[in-house]
Order: sequence, then structure tokens, then C-alpha cells
Amino acid sequence: MKKIMTKLIPLLILISFLVAGCARNESSTTITTEPASSPQNEQLKGPMFQGKIVEKSDHAKNISIFVGKGKNAKTVMVSFDKETKGIEHATKGHSSIIYYEMRDNQPWATVIRPILPGSLKGYTEITTDELKTLIDTKTDFVLIDACPKNRYSTGHIIGAINLGTREYKKNASTTLPEDKNELLVIYCGGIRCGRSTKVAKSAVNDGYKNVKVYLQGQPAWIKAGNAVYASNDYITKENIVLIDLRSKNKSTSGRIAHSVTIPYSSFDEHLDDIPANAPVVLYSDNTKDVNKAMEDLHGKGHKKVALIAGNYDGWVKSGGPTVKGPIETAISWKRQLGINEVSKADFMRAVNGTDTETVILDVRSTDETNSGGFKNAISIPLGQIVSRLSEIPKNRKVYVHCTTGARADMAVQKLRENGYNAFFLVATINCEGNNCTIQN
Repeated sequence: MKKIMTKLIPLLILISFLVAGCARNESSTTITTEPASSPQNEQLKGPMFQGKIVEKSDHAKNISIFVGKGKNAKTVMVSFDKETKGIEHATKGHSSIIYYEMRDNQPWATVIRPILPGSLKGYTEITTDELKTLIDTKTDFVLIDACPKNRYSTGHIIGAINLGTREYKKNASTTLPEDKNELLVIYCGGIRCGRSTKVAKSAVNDGYKNVKVYLQGQPAWIKAGNAVYASNDYITKENIVLIDLRSKNKSTSGRIAHSVTIPYSSFDEHLDDIPANAPVVLYSDNTKDVNKAMEDLHGKGHKKVALIAGNYDGWVKSGGPTVKGPIETAISWKRQLGINEVSKADFMRAVNGTDTETVILDVRSTDETNSGGFKNAISIPLGQIVSRLSEIPKNRKVYVHCTTGARADMAVQKLRENGYNAFFLVATINCEGNNCTIQN
């Protein structure tokens, strides 16, 4: 035994050295080398802060980031302006790298990059352009949308399969390729969505060796002018505005049920007839027409626009039902409440105090609530919900709001997982002091 231990000592020393040498300190102060989380950024040089974002103020144009460790730990204030690249990566509660330059003895952010959790454990980041190249060149890879099924159905990147965090254990063995060397690219709803990195970590733990995360996700994909595609079930069953951009003659001969016929040649004349908050799905027999119509809608501020894979022919080939006969040319869409959603009228009863059995929860950031909010609301930023559950009454209904509804929806999911009777408001809310306007 002594001989064996003697032989093992050099090996143990080497392992200890490697562990110590490879450990990453996410809270170090000014450093000059880029960690492996963002391989596309290796050319960047210069001083930078690496740590967790404490707060970002769009009004004051500054970011506070917690850096250092132990006695050297501190919060640093960094200014930014319109020239700062990657400002979307400065997300409260997330670890980031801020490259900076000094101006008048004050650090100014030049480039901000995210730190992917677990990136040194087998997965790295992929950019919008890199993902588009993979798709355009028909590279053989597996694209995974880690969003919940209802989000996936409303619009996903072409070719993506749906494999969320909850479904991974159940479906991964039958969904993912047997070849552990095959490229997997995983995305979800953007920087604030942690599902993509969770699924990536699970895939790495299962032995996959070529895993990338599209951290910026669907919002950045759409912002870059790329399309997302709705699922057939969503198109046939949900409350959407479905538009056939083909000629009236073609639409009369065969179309998707419930679609409104607006030939692209006259589409511009009908843009104002399409409700701004309506989810819109477009199809045609001409790819250029649907892409141009999508751009037109994005230009008018529409955020929920999806296409149909393969257009009308693709719908028919996939077995989607069609109808013939007289067409509909007028849009008559009315918004319906989704699952766990509260109406504006019920929300206002809680605001006005006529509903005494309900509390209002504001999940916006501290910076946002400092500018104003409902006077009787409980304010807890989204990232602190789980750690501050004790502040939210469990014996009353909870109506949650943010600025538009996206963060409120995420908060409600967390609350319901913890036994709360919670609902969220989908609306654009602007507050100055206690004077708030609600538009939905």
C-alpha cells in the first residue's frame, strides 16, 4: 500500500496544480485576458471588470458591477453611452465582462460580454451571424428551442425542435442524436432566459461534446431581421390574425381556415387595420412577399409576427387543413386572456382598492420602480422573487405586473410553483410617481 501511495503522490500533486490553475474566479477585478465563455471575443484586449451586474440605469447611463473577492470585493460604477457594444449583456444578477477605457478618471464601457454559466464545462456561445450561417449553408446540426411548449408554438427558428428544461429528462434520449459529437445549438428567450444554459448543461452531462448556446436567443434573432415560424396547432387553435398574402383568386381556390385575404400588392394600405398587440401569422406562395410583409409589420412596432414553414404549399404538405369558397377580407380580432392572465378591469379593481382580497406585485427593477409605480404595490425585482417569498401574502390572490408582461409571466410561473394563486397583466405600463397609465 505504501508503494502505491508513493507512486500516486506525484499524480495527486499534478491534479491539485491543474485544479488550482484552471479554477475561474468570476469576481476578479481588472484583468486582461478573456475567459473561454465567448470564443468570438478572443481578439478583445485591454482592461476589464469581471463580475456580477448589480444594477443598470438607462437614465443615468451607468452600470454597477460587483468585482473582487474577500477583502478586495467592491462595487464599481462604469459609465456607458450609445457607442457601447453589447449593452444587452449588462443584466442585473448575471455575470458579465465589461471592457472599458478611462475618460476623466472614470471607466467607460466599450464592450460588454456575458459569462456563460458552466462554459468551461463543455459548452460555448454562438452569435446570431454564426447561427444564420449554419442554417443558410444547411449544416448538419440539431437546433433546440428550450422555451416552454406554448412559447415555442407561437414562433421558433426554422428547424428547431422543442426540448425544455422540464422535458429534457423525459425526451432527450429519444430526441437527441446518438452521436455525442454532433453539434447541438440551444436557445430560448434571450439574455434573461436561463433555460438554454440549463439544457446545455444537461446535454454536456449526458456526454455531448459539441454544445453551443445562442445566449441572445429569439429576441436578437428577430431584431436582426430573421423570421420565426409558428406551429400548426397554434395556427389552427389560437386567437391570432392569420393573413393570406396571395391573390384573391388563389385564396378562393384554397386557403387556411380563418385566414384573412390581403394580397401583398395592397398590404401597405391595410397595415393600420392590424391590431398592434395581435399575434400575426403570414403566408403566401412567394417568400419575398412574406419577408417584406414581416419587415413592414416590424417597422410598425408589431412584436408577435411569425411565418409558416414552406408557406401555403408547406402547410398543405404537412397535412394542415384547408378550405375553399368565399374569402374574408376584414380583420375582426379581439384579444382573449391567456392562461394565468388577469384582465385590465380586474387589475384596476385591485389598484383602486375595491378588490381587497388581492395584492399587486411589481417585478420591475429597482431603477424602474424608483421612477414610479402603483402606490399599493409590493415591489420585488424578478430575480429576487424566490428569495423574498415571505413578503408576498399566500392567503390572497396576487396580480403581477412589469412594463409589458414578459417578466410578470415568468414571476407567475415561479409563484405558482410555490403554491400562490397568481396572475399576470399583459399591458404597456408607464409610471410617473404614482400616476400610471395602462395600455393593452
